[in-house]
Amino acid sequence: MIVTDQTVLFLILGAVFGFLLWGRVRYDLVAFGALVVAVIAGAVPSGVAFSGFGHPATVIVALVLIFSRGLSNSGAVELLARYVVSSTRPLVVHIGLMSGVGAVLSAVMNNVAALALLMPIDSEAATRASGVQA
Repeated sequence: MIVTDQTVLFLILGAVFGFLLWGRVRYDLVAFGALVVAVIAGAVPSGVAFSGFGHPATVIVALVLIFSRGLSNSGAVELLARYVVSSTRPLVVHIGLMSGVGAVLSAVMNNVAALALLMPIDSEAATRASGVQA
C-alpha cells in the first residue's frame, strides 16, 4: 500500500481530534505538533509551513482574541452587560437586541471584530441568566 499525502494528513487530523478530545494537551501545542509532523512526513512543504501565520485572516483572529480578552479583563464587559442583560426582558428580545447590535457593528467593521466585541458580552449575559460559568 502506498501512503499518500492525503492518508498522512488524514491520520494527523485523526490524532489532532483525539488529542483535543482527550483535553490533556494544550490546543496550541496540538496544532503546532500536527504542523511539525506534517512537515517531517513531507505532506506540507517546509518552505510554506509557516506562511499562514502572516495571512491577514490569521492576524485578525489573533488580534480579535487579544482584544476580546482585554475587554473581559478590563471590566468593560460587566459594565455593558448591566445595560444589556435584564431579568425582565424575554429571551427573544435579548437575542433580537444582540443581533441588531451585531448587524450595526458588522456594517461598519470587520465581522470577526464585531464578533469579538459581542462574544464576551453574550458570555456574561449567559452566565448571569443561567448562573453557570460560560
